[in-house]
Amino acid sequence: MSVTIRPMREADREAVTGLLVQLAAWEADLSSTRARGRETALALLEADSAQTRSQGGAQFVAERDGACLGYLALRLGRTGPYVHAELRDHVLIENIVVAERERGTGIGQMLLAQAERFARERGCRALLLGALTGNEPALRAYRLAGFEAVSYEMLKRLD
Repeated sequence: MSVTIRPMREADREAVTGLLVQLAAWEADLSSTRARGRETALALLEADSAQTRSQGGAQFVAERDGACLGYLALRLGRTGPYVHAELRDHVLIENIVVAERERGTGIGQMLLAQAERFARERGCRALLLGALTGNEPALRAYRLAGFEAVSYEMLKRLD
């Protein structure tokens, strides 16, 4: 059967939490700044839900045969005057994850296409996301979808 992208429902919470556990573990393996575990996943989902409610966003799942295979959380944002006026209003992808066993099957591209549709429907001419340094599979997927690097976030640990 084919994959369907649809709005997330309350009944999807447990499956999405499982996906976010996978995401947190993947990111914790890439960066010592990232937390892992179920509590982290639950906090991510709660933050996504709160931000999408308060900032005009949405949460979507990728589903096949009743199984949740991917998750996307996005929200509206506005960048400051240092960006060209037509790019200030944007959609920010807060989280995107595909089940480990389904990575590389095109589901991530489907979720990114949904984010683009969402942005266009709201009159936004920019779609933003962040990726961890070293997350080469994600960076390849984002480039394939037409994203380009425009800035770097840097961290200095203070003792």
